[in-house]
Amino acid sequence: MRVFAGVLAGVLWLGVAWGSEALPLTVRPAELKDLNAETWAAEAKDGERVYRSALKGKAAAIQVPAWWGEGVRPADGTRYTLEITFKDDLPSPASLECFGALGSYAGRSELHRFGGEADGQWKVAQAPLSWDLIRVIKDTRTAEIAFRAPADLAVEQIVIREAKLPEDQDRWEAETRAWVKKAQAEKAKSAVQPGPDETPEIPEAFKDKPFVPFARAYYDNVNPNSAPKAKEAGAAVRARMARNEFEPAAFGIYAQQDLEGVTYSVSELTGEAGTLACEIQCRTAEYALLPKGKDAWVWSPQRLWKAFPQSIKKGQSGWCYLTIKTLGEASKPGKYEGKITVKAGGAEAVLPLKVEVLPIALLTMDEAGLRMGGCVTGLASISEMRTMLEHNHNAVNIWFAGVQPGMEKKDGKLVLDFTYLDEWMAQAKASGQKTMVWFLGGNPNGYPETLSIERDLYGTMVGPKNDFMAKMATAEQRGKILPDVAEHYKEWMRQVAAHAKEKEWPELIFTPFDEPAKWCYPEPRAEANRKFAIGCGPWIRDHFKAACALMHEAAPESKVYVSMHRNFERNIHGYNGRVGEIFIPDVDLVCTNAIEEDHELGDKVRKAGKIFWQYGGGASRRYGYGFYFAAWDSRGSLCWAYNWGKRFDVSEGSNWQYAWYSPYETVLTPTYEEIREAWDDRRYLETAKALAKLKGADIAPLIEQIRKETIENRGQGGRDLVNDFWEEGREASKMDYWRQLLADKIVELSK
Repeated sequence: MRVFAGVLAGVLWLGVAWGSEALPLTVRPAELKDLNAETWAAEAKDGERVYRSALKGKAAAIQVPAWWGEGVRPADGTRYTLEITFKDDLPSPASLECFGALGSYAGRSELHRFGGEADGQWKVAQAPLSWDLIRVIKDTRTAEIAFRAPADLAVEQIVIREAKLPEDQDRWEAETRAWVKKAQAEKAKSAVQPGPDETPEIPEAFKDKPFVPFARAYYDNVNPNSAPKAKEAGAAVRARMARNEFEPAAFGIYAQQDLEGVTYSVSELTGEAGTLACEIQCRTAEYALLPKGKDAWVWSPQRLWKAFPQSIKKGQSGWCYLTIKTLGEASKPGKYEGKITVKAGGAEAVLPLKVEVLPIALLTMDEAGLRMGGCVTGLASISEMRTMLEHNHNAVNIWFAGVQPGMEKKDGKLVLDFTYLDEWMAQAKASGQKTMVWFLGGNPNGYPETLSIERDLYGTMVGPKNDFMAKMATAEQRGKILPDVAEHYKEWMRQVAAHAKEKEWPELIFTPFDEPAKWCYPEPRAEANRKFAIGCGPWIRDHFKAACALMHEAAPESKVYVSMHRNFERNIHGYNGRVGEIFIPDVDLVCTNAIEEDHELGDKVRKAGKIFWQYGGGASRRYGYGFYFAAWDSRGSLCWAYNWGKRFDVSEGSNWQYAWYSPYETVLTPTYEEIREAWDDRRYLETAKALAKLKGADIAPLIEQIRKETIENRGQGGRDLVNDFWEEGREASKMDYWRQLLADKIVELSK
């Protein structure tokens, strides 16, 4: 075992050649002489134990040499466990963070929460760490971890060792679900179910059994108050798919007595073509709380973890979720069968699993010319971006308020530092991410505070940021770009565009700020908690247009984008017309959630020689991102938002997220699975159209039939476009029908 006792100001390495052979590595805070006295208490003793305490509410950091040797990160796929010896005087869990240059403004990322029993006992927490969540600090060979605690946290030592799989992963995932459950325990007492209780319809063969497994379509959530409906109990779980596709399949387990340790397994799939070459991922839903109005909460099957033993109360259900992945040419077409075996205690039940692999391969997102990405707070990890690609995401939407190059003023000139972004952009490209939409400002309700790039450039090159916001709020300046900022803005654009081209980053698409059509609000609506915000008005329109012109001048090869959330007719502020399309001449790409206000918008955008996209929220799911957006032939989408929210307990505040990073594998959600399926629907559409063109076949009537039925199937969601901007379908099963029509046509055209 290596013991680190370096003087970190100069990082004394004690002559040790740090690398994987140095593990386990022990770090003792009491022996580190340069820990920040503002975040760490002085050395103290408890019997024979010598420790230092991370002070309450502080980010108490520890820096150690990069033990993995060469490279800014450990080798791809490497995972570690940090064993933290601490005293549990905590009223709620502490968190461990590490520096990976992924958080907002290249900050730290949370790894684990531990403690919170307040029993005064010394314990050992085991926290995970992966290669893609840690890196050396710029210009050093030093890595950093940090503690945040609700009370002083006594730490005796941290031992860094190689992870042991799968036990370390299973333990961390179980502990994570446990702390979330404990944190939500009081709210759970008054939480409600997302829908009415279902009345079980139990066949005679299952009436005396401890549990009833039942098949249900993956897009029909199984909630705790779900129960088998007619013909679901014991029915086959089915999937139909192409040779290069992921396809979900799901089933519920209804408890007729209290159950503990409920598990399931899936056999191989066999048929006339032999054993199906495929990968099957087995997952289990975790039920947790979401806010529902003020001081109210609703249960939700929030996350799909790697399958774990469930506890299910009598009269309630658990949800099991499979994903089958075909492997291209290795997956032979045909019909296959297997079985799903469910066990609880000494009881066992079997569901048939039936999979049909069609003799077709779908165009990829790139081949189909489609783009999809979610909005991220900081940067996504490598593991997440690889998962994104599997979920038909080939774009990322980054925000200047959180993601930007380092900026400083040297000899009166703007100097940008791309150290962290260069590494991440290369990782993104290698992970299949083709496009970055970069929001250089935020919600215009917070104007001028949310002019992120202009505010930060002023602070770097001119003076205090508050001076910028005070100037911009004046009647004389609002709607204009400050002369003190304009040249620096253009220089930033020039440098970034040139650097991105030189380093072969993914395509960059820029936008000055979000949703400028808010200029048309009849009264200013200032975003809360912003001192200088003057809210919405025609100055937003004028400022957006001026910024677009500046971008085109500074970086003429780069595309400029607008999120258009309104396009209705309005006579206001001296303007009579459609309030969103006023921006079409200023941009290269229009992305809207307002197609219902103007069904001609896509055609108008294309007629102007511009690109047409559509955006939605997580609740748009399969219907919105798939057949509905396809009805208007938009070529890409943005989702608000991928990971905008708190870590795992999202029972308070506003949270928009459909996946969580982890040191093991991305934690998925039903929403994420449905969004992937939406773009699979698009892949079926684009494959059918491309094949018809190749064969000289006319499938326009089929495409128009699907389009017409899709629009007719639209539900009530997505009507106010601000708080409810997602489209929903009334009959989810219709999407299976439309996909089957397309699949059959592709098979026919392929003969």
